[in-house]
Amino acid sequence: MNETLLRVLDLTVTHRNTVNSRPAVNRVSFDLSQGSTLGIVGESGAGKSSLALALMGLHDSRRVQVSGSLLFRNTDLLKLSEEEYCRVRGAGLGMIFQDSTGALDPSMRVEDQLAAAIRMHADPGRQKARELARSRLSEVGITKDILDGAPYAYQLSGGLCQRAMIAMALACDPDVLIADEPTSSLDVTLQSQIIALLTARQKETGLAIVFISHDLALVSLFADDVLVLHKGETVEQGKCSEVLANPGHPYTRSLISAWITGYPQGDAAVAPA
Repeated sequence: MNETLLRVLDLTVTHRNTVNSRPAVNRVSFDLSQGSTLGIVGESGAGKSSLALALMGLHDSRRVQVSGSLLFRNTDLLKLSEEEYCRVRGAGLGMIFQDSTGALDPSMRVEDQLAAAIRMHADPGRQKARELARSRLSEVGITKDILDGAPYAYQLSGGLCQRAMIAMALACDPDVLIADEPTSSLDVTLQSQIIALLTARQKETGLAIVFISHDLALVSLFADDVLVLHKGETVEQGKCSEVLANPGHPYTRSLISAWITGYPQGDAAVAPA
C-alpha cells in the first residue's frame, strides 16, 4: 500500500480585514498517497488557487489566516517557521504556478533560475547544476537553441514560460507536486506531452500530484480521485471515474453539463443542470 505523503485536515483560508467574512477555503480535507493524483475542480473563484498557495505556505500571514492541519510526512507544515518551510519547498513540495510569467524572475536567465533552485537543495556544483537545468528544460521542450536566443523569461512566449515553470517545479525531484492549471496556456499537443511527462515521473519516482484544473477532460484522464470545490467548500469528492460518471451534488452535475455541452468551464454555474 502506498504511503500517505500529504494529509490535509480542515484546512481553512481566511482573508483578514475584508468585508466578506466567508473563508476562501473552508475546512477542506483530503489524503494524497505516493504515486497518486488528486484532481481539484471548480469554477473561477471556487478557492482552488487559494488552496494551492496554502499548501505551499505562500500566503502573507499579515493578510491571510491559514488554519487546520497540513501534514507532510507526518510533520505539520503550518507549525514550521518560514525558514523551515523554505527547506520543504522544492525538495518536498514543488509547485507549478498558474501565472508562470509572473512567477519567473525577469532579471535572471531562465536556466540560471533553474540552476539556482537545484543548488539550493542539493548543490552538485555550478557546472553540474547548469547541466541539470538544461536537461530539465529540454524535457519540457525548451532546447539550448531557444535558451540561447531568448534567455530571459520576458523574451519567451506564455507557453514557453509555462514549460519553464514546470521544469523548475520538477527540478529537485519533489515528493508532492502542486500543479495549478499547469497546461492552461499550452496547445493540445503540448498538453499531452506534459501529461505524459508527469505520468512518467510518477512511475519513476512515486510523485504524488495535486492537479488543479478547470479542464474536466484532462482531470478525467489523469486523476485517480477528484475533489469538487464550490465557494471554498468541498461539495463532493471520491474516485474520479465514479464522481464524473455518477455525480451526487447539483454543482458537480452543472460542471459536467458545462463540459459536455461546451460551455466555458468558468461559467459552469450558469450551465443547465
